[in-house]
Amino acid sequence: MDISHPRNHAMQDLNKQSWLQQETRKQVVERQRYALSVWAWRIAVIVVLLGIWQYAADAGWVNKFFISSPSDVGTFLFNNLYKAAFWADAWITVQETLWGFAVAGILGVLAAFVLVQSKLLRDVMDPILNFLNSLPRVAFAPLFVAFFGLGMMSKIVLAFSLCFFIVLNGALTGLGSIDPDLRLLTRQLGANRVQYFVKLVVPNALPSIFAALRLSLIYGFLAVVVGEMIGSNRGLGQQIAYYSGVLRTDAVFALLFVLGVIATVAVELLRRIESYLLRWQ
Repeated sequence: MDISHPRNHAMQDLNKQSWLQQETRKQVVERQRYALSVWAWRIAVIVVLLGIWQYAADAGWVNKFFISSPSDVGTFLFNNLYKAAFWADAWITVQETLWGFAVAGILGVLAAFVLVQSKLLRDVMDPILNFLNSLPRVAFAPLFVAFFGLGMMSKIVLAFSLCFFIVLNGALTGLGSIDPDLRLLTRQLGANRVQYFVKLVVPNALPSIFAALRLSLIYGFLAVVVGEMIGSNRGLGQQIAYYSGVLRTDAVFALLFVLGVIATVAVELLRRIESYLLRWQ
């Protein structure tokens, strides 16, 4: 018997492990390089666009009174970002959005789960939900202000009215896209109703649900800002309406920039949560 075989096998195992570690390190380095290149291109695009905007304003190609300039917008931000009142208004807008988004997300997913349980119920509710979804909810903003006042509740209800149907439709799409063969196989393997729901329905529906949640979060911010512009005593939307009325376009663009940053960060956090929950994919 060749006594060198165990040692040879051990060396082969070590070589395989070393190769796997090297490949893993290469993949990590490649991902890091790709991420850096993406950020470099993003920054380059932003710098070019801002440069064109600034040059057009300074050269008189466009009227600075109407579109301002990056330098004026930056000056406004520099003079206001340190003020507590500014961030108090921003926090009001964020709270209104998150409350409307959270309630719409929970109820939208629950409503979808209920509707997929019965074809009759879904067929009955489908035209009713389509009718409600087709209504321009922004047109209801003055009514919501009249019903719920100038405080946060009117904006929360407006955000809910937009977010709910986005989440509902996304959840219905995810729940209805389960492969019939997988459904049949799960039943044949003896899965009960809870196991079928946890092991098959939820994992297959999560990508569509999170896609709908990301979209609804953006629309939630839009709804809240519109509601604050129509009738509110606080919030960034109210500030936009005020500065628009006094023709301070630099302030308007600065506030829009802040809203964009806040919404982008919120969506990115939601995407990170999605990546964590769907790490098995």
